[in-house]
Amino acid sequence: MTREPQEIATRRQQLGAMLATFRQAARLSQAQLGADTHYDRTSINKIEHGQQLPDRPFWLTADQLLDTRGSLVEHYDVVVARKREQADERRQAAHLRHLAEAQRLRSTRRAAAPAPGVVADNGFSSPAPVTLSFPATVYADTIYLEAVQQYIWHIVELDGRFGGTDLTRLAVRFFRSVHQQLGTGAYEPAIERDLQAAAGELAEVAGWLLYDADRQDEVRRLNQEALYFSRLAGDRSMELLTLQNSSMHAGFLGRPREALQLACSVLESRDRLSPRVKTLFLTRKARALAQGGDEGAFKLFDQVRSHYQDGVRDNDPKWVWWVDERELAWHQGMAQLDLGNPAAAVDQFEHSIFATAPHQLRGRYLHLGYLLGAQAKVGAWHDAEATMQQLIPLVDEVASTRTTVLLGKILPKLTVVTVPASTCDTAEQLQLMLRGTDA
Repeated sequence: MTREPQEIATRRQQLGAMLATFRQAARLSQAQLGADTHYDRTSINKIEHGQQLPDRPFWLTADQLLDTRGSLVEHYDVVVARKREQADERRQAAHLRHLAEAQRLRSTRRAAAPAPGVVADNGFSSPAPVTLSFPATVYADTIYLEAVQQYIWHIVELDGRFGGTDLTRLAVRFFRSVHQQLGTGAYEPAIERDLQAAAGELAEVAGWLLYDADRQDEVRRLNQEALYFSRLAGDRSMELLTLQNSSMHAGFLGRPREALQLACSVLESRDRLSPRVKTLFLTRKARALAQGGDEGAFKLFDQVRSHYQDGVRDNDPKWVWWVDERELAWHQGMAQLDLGNPAAAVDQFEHSIFATAPHQLRGRYLHLGYLLGAQAKVGAWHDAEATMQQLIPLVDEVASTRTTVLLGKILPKLTVVTVPASTCDTAEQLQLMLRGTDA
């Protein structure tokens, strides 16, 4: 796991020291500042020592309480911008490494390796279904296994850029092929466990794509396949990821009790969960509580933030990269919606969009959709119009049926006589575009 660059750590420590200086100048204790910002004293202490970096709303509140004239928020924005720039640089470097590995695999004669699509000027690969021919082999070996692993990475990357709807059939077909290879026993005995683990990961990815494609009846079956193969392989990290997917899916289907039980089964297990993994399952628990109408979810999000700020560990699962500021803000927004606080949800969704990297178009598309829904609930018509203007160019870019269904429920509320004419016109334009994608 990549450690945080020293520059970011230094900037975070400087920001914490600024907070301590302003707090002491205002003659406030850490406990007093914590009470005013909804953090406990321990968290304020960690923030001041640069061990935690809370989100932007905290710094906005601190600026107002301590009369800093925006100094804290300004410094925070610089830290976040540098973190984003460095993360983009790391992703680009990883992308180049994977491209090089893909080229090496394609050059082999024993199995066909995954072919990335056409690389555009923006550094992203456009889908190229004709060239994505899955490796066919009578007897699977290490090269076949490497090809499978490379396919999984490639599908995940394409999902983040283009959404899951168009990738679903491809991923399910890939899983069936690997499933068949395992079932026949036509593989080198030495790769059995790794191949089982790859099948588990591929089933997990396929289940996620089915969820984004709004094929909900099929999601549970692929999650069960992912659990089966992950347990056969002894891959607890992938098993945990699948369990949180199952909790997410239960919540989406309006089954908060089931979602809560799944989250608690991990939190109360004997697993020694890292801070980042614990962050994920506490988030699932908080979301389930909010769906059930329990305002204790808000207090639980304080624990979520505390564990998140403890950072990552070298032994963290490889998938924790997506447990980030964007996701946490979105989940808090969803909890606010569930508990009937759409105005507070607007603030969280705006933060989640701000924290979304430019290449994460599918996530941006979805989060804008939820922001639009919250704005419609509070009657922020002009803001809703601006959000729709951001959504319009994404309609042809991203294929996410889940988001299309969400927008289909929201947009009729923006085309009634009580809505300003310009907002209504924009909503009708967006509706027409969405219908065009279904044609």
